[in-house]
Amino acid sequence: MQSIMEALTPVAEQLPTQKVARSASRAGNTSKPIVQFLFGLTKGLRKELARLADDTDMTMRAFILQALREKGLGVEEGDLLDMRKEQSRGPVRG
Repeated sequence: MQSIMEALTPVAEQLPTQKVARSASRAGNTSKPIVQFLFGLTKGLRKELARLADDTDMTMRAFILQALREKGLGVEEGDLLDMRKEQSRGPVRG
């Protein structure tokens, strides 16, 4: 649900009748907005990426960011966190 909201945010921002909820950035620093970046892979390459990421116990997103960091991009440790775990944790019920 979060990824859908993030994907639709740019469209909703252009509509004068829409109020867009701003989500906090991944590392909790709201001064760094998250933007979507989309690129295509062949089905086989995507499967290989998924397998390699799984073998290193990382998400595909974190795996790609790690590779970009190794190439010199300023990827911070907080950028590598799996935010799905944080988002899926609802309120604790007793």
